[in-house]
Amino acid sequence: MKQAFVVIVPDADSPCILSEAKVDADPIDVLAAGDLVYIEETIESDSRPPSGWREAEYRPTPTAVGSLGWLQTKFIGAPVEMSVPPVAIADFVRQCGRAEIAGNAGGSHGAVAILADYLIALAEIESEFTKFENRLPGTSAIGPFQISEEEWAEFLQANPDGDFSPFQRFQALAQVQCAAYLTQRAWKLLQQEASTAAIEEPQQEYIPSFLLLFQSRLVGAKAAFAIDKIHASDELHQPLEDALAKFYPDAAALGALIKRRRRFMNQGSNDVVTTVDEFVEKTANILADAFKSAYGLLKTHFSEFVALPTASDDRPWLATAQAEELLWKDRQLTEDTPAGKKRIKEYFSATSYHPDSVEPWCGAFAAWCMSQNQAPSVEGAATAANWKNWGTLEIRKGSLYDQGAQKTLAGAVVVLHPSKDTGTTGHVCFAINRLETSDKIKCVGGNQKDTVRTDSLDISRIASIRLLVPIVSPTGDDQLILARTIFGEAAGEPVEGIEAVAEVVVNRSASGRYPKSVSSVCLQPYQFSCWNATDPNRTKILSLSPGNGNRAFDVCFDVAGRALSGTIHHFTDGVLHYHADYISKPSWVIDSPHALMERKIGHHLFYSGIS
Repeated sequence: MKQAFVVIVPDADSPCILSEAKVDADPIDVLAAGDLVYIEETIESDSRPPSGWREAEYRPTPTAVGSLGWLQTKFIGAPVEMSVPPVAIADFVRQCGRAEIAGNAGGSHGAVAILADYLIALAEIESEFTKFENRLPGTSAIGPFQISEEEWAEFLQANPDGDFSPFQRFQALAQVQCAAYLTQRAWKLLQQEASTAAIEEPQQEYIPSFLLLFQSRLVGAKAAFAIDKIHASDELHQPLEDALAKFYPDAAALGALIKRRRRFMNQGSNDVVTTVDEFVEKTANILADAFKSAYGLLKTHFSEFVALPTASDDRPWLATAQAEELLWKDRQLTEDTPAGKKRIKEYFSATSYHPDSVEPWCGAFAAWCMSQNQAPSVEGAATAANWKNWGTLEIRKGSLYDQGAQKTLAGAVVVLHPSKDTGTTGHVCFAINRLETSDKIKCVGGNQKDTVRTDSLDISRIASIRLLVPIVSPTGDDQLILARTIFGEAAGEPVEGIEAVAEVVVNRSASGRYPKSVSSVCLQPYQFSCWNATDPNRTKILSLSPGNGNRAFDVCFDVAGRALSGTIHHFTDGVLHYHADYISKPSWVIDSPHALMERKIGHHLFYSGIS
């Protein structure tokens, strides 16, 4: 890691220049007293610099592209302690919203972990949006998310083609993408822990809650996973210190962790480490409060991003689910009775998975309720985790405490972290309402205590709440829809970058993996973020048409016409994906063993080999 040093000029007659490592060399840059240069703190033993010189980099600002050369040591002053400048809360909130929009493009497998309100809540807990100095003693953590040098270095290594630099750690807005990366990393680590622990069910995927993700931030994914298992057992009252000791065998390291995170691990104001159940309760309460605050900030500073639709009673699948509950109760069905097994088999008929025996069936129940009302389902509906992609809008966890939002909750699809009453990997069910006197949500679903029933479930277990609301469908031919899409995705890019995005769409329509029409490719859910219901650009691009004075759109309309005629050839036919270089690498790239970044054009990275 490079350290910043202030430039000094002890001799006014000797100009301070960045050059080759010799006197009278041609200058690469002329420096003035007070400028900052960046020098690698450690020097490899086999690359000693010439005597009296150090290799240095000068940047006009910490994150700018720098000039690299050699500087005489007499010009190198004291090291500078880098700090994170304040940021306007409105800018920070909107940046978190944009991170969610970009992260969800492409139907990202783990994208549920990138929710703006979680990122905002995490920053409030870690720094209160203003306390950007180091708050975790014994670490290099800094900024709104208290990101350390090691975490930032890992982030850079995971995103070698991204538009990130080492010193962007000292920018509050840049930390948003690193926080999103670390959250998705925790999501995957928790799923790996579940697999290692043989917590697997046919056709299912382990679903972490945001509480578990938050606890992973505090103690690490392995320890958080173990604590979650302990909390679900009869040993939940054991000392937290004992539960952590397995993962922090060095007593000094464990003590340092507890000291850093005493707010969450100590009982009251005393230096007494709490128990597992109290740790879970305390972290759940702190996160719930932060979610409420985050929702309020989104409503204030990014209102169009969290605008809720007018309440509608047109969610007939909820009535179907409640009718099934009565049927199971009247006939005394369970998944172990012959009639119950027969009914479960009918539920699976609404999915693409048809097991011969009873397997986790909450997803199948949800799909069957939808099918009875000609309502949309999801691909792989038997898998509970796949329901996090259902519908058009995410209901924010903080909004559950908003009286106005309560009216929209009935019939929403709720995806939850597992519990002993709903399965070992996760669960999906239908919301009825939130209980006013507790942090619980009343839901009806299948495979709840081996039957169809209504239960009150902890809000802290929620991974996603999805709502289906009508949205205005764009009209027009392929050229108009494609032009609107590439305007929404790449209007600020050079013409070559606009052409490249258009070519990806055309490649998809010819690939056999996507819809055949270009319009259908553009409008496929969760593929091009400009069409997402929560994207503020959606309303704007719906109104665009050529020849109305918008020169940027006219360029896009021309590019769309040329793409459809087959005259644009920047890539092979296998390039079907791209993402912006200012976001962390999406999970659909990480999870594709043959992914190849073919080319960077403008601010987009284009890929072939995506699974």
